[in-house]
Amino acid sequence: MKILHVSTIIEWRGGDNQMLTTYHILKTHRDLEQIIFCAKDSVLEKKCLEQDISFYSASRKSKYSLKFLTELIKVIRKEKINVLHVHDSKAFTLSLLAVKFFPKLRFVYSRKRNNKVHKNFFKVRKYNSPRIDKIICVSEAVKEVLKPVLKDESKVKVIYDGIEVEKFSKFRNTGILHRDYNLPPDTLIVGNIAGLTKQKDLFTFLEAAEIILQNTQKPVRFVIVGQGPLEQELKSRSTQLGISDQVIFAGFRNDIPEILPEFDVFMLSSDTEGLPLSIMEAFAAGVPVAATAAGGTGEAVKNEITGMISPVKQPESLAHNVIRLLEEEELREKVKKNALELVQRKFNLTVMEREYYEFYKGLEKA
Repeated sequence: MKILHVSTIIEWRGGDNQMLTTYHILKTHRDLEQIIFCAKDSVLEKKCLEQDISFYSASRKSKYSLKFLTELIKVIRKEKINVLHVHDSKAFTLSLLAVKFFPKLRFVYSRKRNNKVHKNFFKVRKYNSPRIDKIICVSEAVKEVLKPVLKDESKVKVIYDGIEVEKFSKFRNTGILHRDYNLPPDTLIVGNIAGLTKQKDLFTFLEAAEIILQNTQKPVRFVIVGQGPLEQELKSRSTQLGISDQVIFAGFRNDIPEILPEFDVFMLSSDTEGLPLSIMEAFAAGVPVAATAAGGTGEAVKNEITGMISPVKQPESLAHNVIRLLEEEELREKVKKNALELVQRKFNLTVMEREYYEFYKGLEKA
């Protein structure tokens, strides 16, 4: 079976990261041959080159690029692809045009976010195309978002993303961030690792930070790791709130497994999510999580069991939960223990590999 993974994303996002993870965990299965088709000059193209991955790339200079579409059709024909697996919404739309030329091609779409799908004529027609074999959702919350527009729910399958638990659980706090930013040894770190984009709602993170600083005597600093288009707006907001000296914008870092154990609390403030892998990484690293109930987050973060959960866009609740984790040792240790057990059992790469392999082989038999 030949599988072509398709992404149109130029920058680096969680969806492409998980697509690469899927590629790697399945590459030992000799009955599956995988190829990646991506945008030229994208981060994904660079990673394919670095990791010696079989891939093709094409220019995508506009939202829906004719060049990208025509090159995709050429690759499907040249490689005699059996399964076209698309990983973002623009790739979904373009690929629906491409499959018209290949009546026997199996077509799969992975949906990773729980943002609302508007029930208009175009969306209903798109999501109910008879050419779609399956839609994979990364959480039950994402599946729920699709229900209002779908005529056949049996086409939807939930497969949770997983992480390499050992990659994050093996590291201990070595004080990298404290040294990099000259923080006193007793400084506590409340952090987030995310793209600086609208869906991550880091404005709520900053508002919660202000409330935390007003309501605890503990020496706390806030670290945001990541880059994105809202960086200047977020820095301006931290200045407006009077907390710019307590907030560190660390930018992109490639040492996440090493610095994550240094967080005393991982504070996730998103307003839309599929199922954020950053909280799984925090679970594995032994970092307690306080999160907003965005998308599938609540399927992993159970309040006072595996973490603390708050409604979206409610910084007061989020701040209250962070303070509890900072100040209540018994609660903190309980959620850390339960969270580690959960990620080891349910959100690991072994489970993910088995489910994807069985899924693809099921397409072959159908």
